[in-house]
Amino acid sequence: MTTDRRQQILAAADAIVSERGFPALSVRGVAARAGIGPSTLRHYFPTQQDLYDAVVGRSFDTKVEDLRITDETVAPAARLTECLLQFMPEDESALPALGTWLRTYAATLEPDRNEHVVRLLVSLTTHARSRVDSWLATLEAEGVLRSGPADRHRTALLAVVDGLCLAMLTPGVRTPLAEARAVLAHVVENLVVTP
Repeated sequence: MTTDRRQQILAAADAIVSERGFPALSVRGVAARAGIGPSTLRHYFPTQQDLYDAVVGRSFDTKVEDLRITDETVAPAARLTECLLQFMPEDESALPALGTWLRTYAATLEPDRNEHVVRLLVSLTTHARSRVDSWLATLEAEGVLRSGPADRHRTALLAVVDGLCLAMLTPGVRTPLAEARAVLAHVVENLVVTP
């Protein structure tokens, strides 16, 4: 019953987000949509951030997958690069999405920032870090991760991805997507994974 109730709550939250976006996601709204009281919802999701994390996680998991990270017949650097490329545009037509990504970050820095946007960014960042950590743990278990703390590798990789995304947005001197992908592959191969 616990799993069923949790799924009922998440289905209600998903419906609200798909209809009205993340700003409409609230404990009271989700509880009403699920046909339960707010205290029941709080039993499963004690905080608003817990609810956000669960809803964002469901969406995140469908968009950022483990791909072939466990396939040892593929070179470790290629596997990790393939996974990390999911954080970058697939092709040139997807570059406008980077503008949305940048505006989301910028919106969290404003004095009158929207707390829903902050919660969304916190949740997305947490899920991204967790996913990269799991990829690195897989490679570490295989003995193909260079020395150094895995969390430092994660921070460096995500910083490179973020920097490349910014470089692809820079007017006049924009880094082409193919070059950004090549740089990421170079960093993974030469700084993170053993040859």
